[in-house]
Amino acid sequence: MALRIIGMELAMNFSGFKNRFMKEILAGGEMKSKHVLLLCAFCMFFGIAFWSCGGNGPGSPGSEGTEDTGILIDATILPTYLGSNTYSVDVFQQVCDPGPPPDFEDFTDHNATLTLTARLVNPDATFQPGNLYVEKYTVEYRRSTDSIGSPPIQSDTRFKTIVIPAPVGTGETGVTDTVILVDLLRKDQYRLDITSGQYDPGLASINNYTALYTFEGKNEFGDKFEFKAQTDFQIGSFDYCE
Repeated sequence: MALRIIGMELAMNFSGFKNRFMKEILAGGEMKSKHVLLLCAFCMFFGIAFWSCGGNGPGSPGSEGTEDTGILIDATILPTYLGSNTYSVDVFQQVCDPGPPPDFEDFTDHNATLTLTARLVNPDATFQPGNLYVEKYTVEYRRSTDSIGSPPIQSDTRFKTIVIPAPVGTGETGVTDTVILVDLLRKDQYRLDITSGQYDPGLASINNYTALYTFEGKNEFGDKFEFKAQTDFQIGSFDYCE
């Protein structure tokens, strides 16, 4: 409300200033440089005042679209592999012990732990929002600026149901689940690409990427929503022998 009042006052002052300025021009007066500078400064301030009335919209990271359901979601991604938290994605399976028989390191999908925290947009609302149901998610991979010559990694879409119970009042509800980071198919393709000679292998065959997650679903009333999360990771040759 205060911003609207300020905006109205600015508009009235600007209108009066403009009228005086135009009268001087029409009267044939000499338009001095200080008048031009003053007009430009006032226009800039006027525009900034109205621009600042806007707030963070639904495109804010981690909460895109969920506020329409009455619930805000905070989402974090933590990469995990072989029972440990690690951002290092291994694409070259090592021989841990030549044997015989040879003992190879474990080699499987690199997953991640998704942690969700839900809270109400309006804790005092008389209408209780329904539960949220994630139906699918997509992972997109972006090369870091220091690894721009590394191979592209194909995006991955998974259909998975994740139930997020609606919070009550000022309380929060938390959900954790496992999602994919880089699966075996994309590990194998990355290894083929990086050894083909067409791409920059990076320092010690290691490159940096960001995984961008988009989760989509509906609440129990059929309203669609989505939210986003992301994590950085490095990919290349790492030793996971025990």
